[in-house]
Order: sequence, then C-alpha cells, then structure tokens
Amino acid sequence: MSSVPTSSPVPTFTSATTAGPIPPFPKQTKIPVFKTTQTKLPDQSIPSALSFYYAGISAIWLWYRAPMDILRAYVEPLGMTPYDFGGGQGAVNINFFNAVCFYGQGQPGNQGLGGFSETEINVMAYATKVAANVPSGLSLEQYLISGDPTKRIGNYRVWVACDDPVAVACGIQVFMENKFLVGYDYNVPGPNNPRTKPGDEYNGDEYTYDWTCIDTSSVEIYKAKLKLDGLSCVAGNMSEVIDLSYDKASRRPVGSRRNYLGLFDTYLQPQVSKAVTLTYGKSENAMRHDMEKLIGFASPVAIQMYKSPTCIAEAAGYYADL
Repeated sequence: MSSVPTSSPVPTFTSATTAGPIPPFPKQTKIPVFKTTQTKLPDQSIPSALSFYYAGISAIWLWYRAPMDILRAYVEPLGMTPYDFGGGQGAVNINFFNAVCFYGQGQPGNQGLGGFSETEINVMAYATKVAANVPSGLSLEQYLISGDPTKRIGNYRVWVACDDPVAVACGIQVFMENKFLVGYDYNVPGPNNPRTKPGDEYNGDEYTYDWTCIDTSSVEIYKAKLKLDGLSCVAGNMSEVIDLSYDKASRRPVGSRRNYLGLFDTYLQPQVSKAVTLTYGKSENAMRHDMEKLIGFASPVAIQMYKSPTCIAEAAGYYADL
C-alpha cells in the first residue's frame, strides 16, 4: 500500500495583507490522497542498456574506519582486497540517496517516471589481481577529496536496500548487486522541503537529515540522523566512482563506473564524529547484522554529500495587470 503526502511544504513567503502585486495565497494546499493496493502481474522483458541515466539525485555518504581483518572476511573470498588507508584500517560507508529518472515512455496509469531511494553498505576494495597497479599510501582524507586517480579502488556493495521493485530487478540482473526490497521513512532538506519556514526560531533544522530503513515486514533495519549545522565542507572530486560487484557465474569481481557530474561536499572536521546518530532496529535482515559487524557503534570520520542542481525554479504568482 502507498499514499501521497497529506500536506505540501509551507510557502517560503508571506502574502501581502494590503493591496499590492502579490495575490493572497493559502498557508496550506489541499491535495487528493489515494489509498492504493498493488497486484503482481507477470514479469515483462525490456531491452537492457549499457548505461543508466539519473535525472536527479540527493546523496549522503557516512564514512567509517574499520579493521582490515574484518573487511578481508567480506571481500577476499570474492577475489577482492580491502584498501588499507593506514594503520591497518580500511573504510566502510553508508550511502543513502533519493533518485529520479525518466524512462521515456508512459501510458495512462504509468507516468514513465521513476523515483527510488537506496542504502548501499560499501567496503572500499579493489580486485586482488590488479594489486600491483593500485596506488599505495593514500589516506582516507586524500581519497575523499581527490579519489583514486587510477580508478581501481571502489565501493564493494555488500548490500543495497531499495524501495522500488524495478530498480531492485535491474540492479540484480544488470549490475549484479546484492539488492533487495525495503521501505523508507525520510525527511531530508531540499528546495521543496526547507524543513523551516520564515519567522521560525533558528534551530538548525534546515541542516538536519533523517531517514529510517524498514524491511518488508515493517520492522526497522536501521535509522540515521545527520546534523550539519556548524560544520563546513571542502570541495571533493570523486568522479568517476567505481562500484564493485561479484559475478557468481564466472566467480569474478565486476566494476561499473558511476559519473557524478559535479563536485562533492566533503566534511572532515573532528566534529563530524558527533554529527551522526546511527541506531539499529530489530529486523532480522542480513544487512542489519552486517552493519553491526562492519560499523557497530563506531563514530563517523567523514561525511560527503552530492545534490544535482535544480533545472527549473518557478516563482509565485503576481498580479500581471499592475
């Protein structure tokens, strides 16, 4: 079952109370709400493509250090090696994002638009067979600002939790991801959701990100809260990002190149360690158990963000006959 939101964002302006160029606008907008149920129909075959294009994305990475021996257990059996960023420590990240795409075809009842949210649990690794060509001595800070110039170090996706069945199917079949269906309850600030309105007392809420991942039995897998107020970022050039998977048929690691067409905001200050609250639910989902093994209750050492730019901004109406 699904439903659309029951309210729209509060307008970020105040209507004129006296005669002037701005019409009176309602503080709330009434929108129709539908309760829908879905019936699974027979699968349909569609042409596969060598590239998948995102129309927009809002992405967050929470970075953690992790002991190499723990990481080796996850990737070495798959022909990969975790990257040592110094001191016998590798890196794990939680990548939560909201994305939209245009499918280019639509029919009544099918708008031809896709929207989905995902969590990737990633271990930074490389294919063991190319170890001699992997740069050594990179610190995690260097990697987060400039990436790996050779593009051999990448995100091995231990798990990908997605709320769209089509994206799950494509991720498994085309990109060989360990992908499964979940639900999300999230509230992240953006142009259409500032989380505050004019006149509110400052509380940093416009820099607060909340999201909860829920399994198909409606049991919580994990919950994260991120507060960026008071932190400053530096620009980072991570693209192209290498995503790593494992082909069970050939028993070989597989890489794919993900190009983010812009700079990352990278937060490296010591205060980052207190900017994230991560808790685990009671779901017996395997991703929750692996998050506890890989991350547990460690503090993050870095935060990254990427938001694709808005392409159109439509302003409020005004009386055009003045």
